Amino acid sequence: MINVRAQPDLGSGILGVLNQGEAVTVLAEHGEFVRLRTPGGTEGYLKHKYLLNYAGPRPAPVAPPPVAAPATPPVEIYRSPYPAVPLAGTPTRSPVSSVPPPPMTFLTTGAGAGIQFTAGVGSAFSSQSREGLRRDLAREGYAGEVDKLDRAVPGGFLRVGYGLSAPWKVEVALSYIDDFDVYLSSTALTPITLAQSVEDHAPASGFGLAPTLGYGWNWPGSAMTLRAGGYFSLGNETQVRLNGRPLDVDYQTHSWLAGVSWETAGDSGIWYGLDLQVMDLNELAGLVAVSLRWGN
Repeated sequence: MINVRAQPDLGSGILGVLNQGEAVTVLAEHGEFVRLRTPGGTEGYLKHKYLLNYAGPRPAPVAPPPVAAPATPPVEIYRSPYPAVPLAGTPTRSPVSSVPPPPMTFLTTGAGAGIQFTAGVGSAFSSQSREGLRRDLAREGYAGEVDKLDRAVPGGFLRVGYGLSAPWKVEVALSYIDDFDVYLSSTALTPITLAQSVEDHAPASGFGLAPTLGYGWNWPGSAMTLRAGGYFSLGNETQVRLNGRPLDVDYQTHSWLAGVSWETAGDSGIWYGLDLQVMDLNELAGLVAVSLRWGN
């Protein structure tokens, strides 16, 4: 290998390196140096004594007799067994790994431990109807009508979850279901057990705690969780009126709870989702909500 310099001087800077056998183009002569162009396009200086098939500096031109131009001998290409040193300024390339990349996974069972906070607002629905409640009360001695029974009321929840070994997590939610108001009317003597009958058959409302165990799946940008557990009301807020007068009905209830949620990743680590919970608040009820979740 031989250095290509910036000036026709052995003390000048090195622009690059030529390997033995590489073909160059001579541009000009400078005494014992020549200006040349390398195969990579770099122009610099080199002593002409290191060039093969080069006749050296040409003498002063004279009028030679006309002769046929000699055929240019072929240039022998020599491949050096040593690695070539890159020219100055040439970026080095990282070696290409022969190990194939791991396959992409589209479905995983979630991350490890972590805390999640989820807030949801929506509507709660009861399976109990006015006619159904009237029949239930009539079987227990009530002779009257059910003038009003809410079937859908506002509801919401605030849930805190903690990830266990993936994909399991434990959750505790504070839920609120607005009043399922019940208005009754009767011209007959109402039995003293009416309050207890309403307590057994009218849907409960108010605040409640719901501890659950969740199992989750993750896709790129989305997640789904199935949960099961219990629901414990902290005090009923259903308003019950008989012939326009309040009926003292104050009770608590507990129930199983099952639910499913589907979430989509948003900006700033927020997940948007739909949440469905089903429970038995004296009658089958469901809470459907849109939710926002923070946490991994």
